[in-house]
Amino acid sequence: GGPFQVVAVDGETLAPAQRYMADTVLIGPGQRYDVVWLARKPGKWLIHCHIPHHTSNNNVEMQGGGGLMAVIDVK
Repeated sequence: GGPFQVVAVDGETLAPAQRYMADTVLIGPGQRYDVVWLARKPGKWLIHCHIPHHTSNNNVEMQGGGGLMAVIDVK
């Protein structure tokens, strides 16, 4: 996919010197991260949790259900 820049944490904008590039972030319960991401090329890009049981929804993913994942379709 590609890295993104973390620009805010829990609603607080980070000063430019505090912003950082990452390809994953560990998000705790109730936490929020604002990131800026630029697609490397057009296509469908998957954003997902790296904890396996978080990407399923009671094991109904074959029926279209999902969990902590999203697809961004870049034209």
